[in-house]
Amino acid sequence: LRLLSTARVLEKERLYLLVKVFGSTGLSVGELPRLTAEALDGRGPSPVRLPPPLAEELRGYAARQGITAGPVFRSRNGQPMRRTQVTGEIRSLCRDARVAEEKANPRCLKHLWQTTRDGFRAQLDWMVEQACDGLLEAEQLSIGWDSREVRGP
Repeated sequence: LRLLSTARVLEKERLYLLVKVFGSTGLSVGELPRLTAEALDGRGPSPVRLPPPLAEELRGYAARQGITAGPVFRSRNGQPMRRTQVTGEIRSLCRDARVAEEKANPRCLKHLWQTTRDGFRAQLDWMVEQACDGLLEAEQLSIGWDSREVRGP
């Protein structure tokens, strides 16, 4: 969150969106060039599922940058951003955001997303189990079967 708020304060929209993409989609740096204007508009395949608010932010960014085709994230000369450029820019943001550089590179942001996703899935699995247990108990009570009753021989 400090990376995002610092990028916002420094008005570094591209960097803000890069951090958001890595932290909320699990996209790897190698897949970044496949995140294209066509994919955002539904005219081509997307390398990941983008949350709708993020997709809208990326469409707005592409429109403001005049990007109608090809990779959304580009260098100054219009080429897809290289891995070293992406990592370097995020590291420079780390200094301003007072975040340890080793904790805020694309790989760590992807790991954060994976850990968060796995936590949600575990919680959801637990909730499904609880709901199933409750339904089974309600069904047993509705048909008059109480498993707590001890029946004699």
